[in-house]
Amino acid sequence: MNFDVVKELVAYGREIEKEYNKNFRFTITTNGLLLDDDKIDFINENMSNVVLSLDGREEINDRIRPTLNDKGSYDIIVPKFKKLIEKRGDKDYYIRGTFTKYNKDFSNDLKDYYDNGFKKVSIEPVVTDPSMPYAITEDDMKEILEEYEKFSRDYINIRKEDDEFLFFHFMIDLSQGPCVVKRMVGCGAGSEYVAITPNGDIYPCHQFVGTDEFKMGSLDTGITNTDLRDEFKCANVINKEDCNSCFAKYYCSGGCHANAYFNNGDFLKPYKLGCDMERKRVECAISIVANEI
Repeated sequence: MNFDVVKELVAYGREIEKEYNKNFRFTITTNGLLLDDDKIDFINENMSNVVLSLDGREEINDRIRPTLNDKGSYDIIVPKFKKLIEKRGDKDYYIRGTFTKYNKDFSNDLKDYYDNGFKKVSIEPVVTDPSMPYAITEDDMKEILEEYEKFSRDYINIRKEDDEFLFFHFMIDLSQGPCVVKRMVGCGAGSEYVAITPNGDIYPCHQFVGTDEFKMGSLDTGITNTDLRDEFKCANVINKEDCNSCFAKYYCSGGCHANAYFNNGDFLKPYKLGCDMERKRVECAISIVANEI
């Protein structure tokens, strides 16, 4: 919506990376509505990765994301995404969706992505107020876990014909993987990265923005809430009691701090539904590796 700021940020980064002997890698997330040829060319030239937000097959996406005139956005954005990917060459991208109570059959959305020629895909569960009509609750979990298993079988069959198709949550490295420190920390909110609001306030990540007790400082003052910063630095899988007996703890490292806090009031207590899904995804990923071997 204000693409000149994106250009200015990239130019500024390129200017100071020489001064400090750094290599900045930029990424951008877009819902596609305002993409045009100039923006596509700039993104492809300057962004190491681009996340293209598409909430599922046409009827699902358009139910969740209508335009201001209450028409669907799918037919507007999909051709733009195809153009961007075609011009992008071998640079990284992801089609990123969200499944809700409305599309617990999300394997059909992932297959729709593939049918559109999108080879690098992800779809995440919505995390929201349980009173919202589209919220995922404990009652939905049986269907959702079965859907991951269903898609793992579809995924194996697709990859027999096209091994370039990648689903983010079924990618697993059983031989090495990240270093032990990264496996312990997982979510780096408040310690490895922060979010900056338009008025310059600093928060642990974008999901904490607007929650006053998580304001860490500002661009004018720097980090002033050092106690909060130190709490996040210690928020690792070793210090999360619920993780102690979980076989998947070094793959998710306790999950998202924001999901934990907004569901449990404590970012050291993992979000249970997220844990259940993560364990199932790891099981499926291991099964896929075994089948492909």
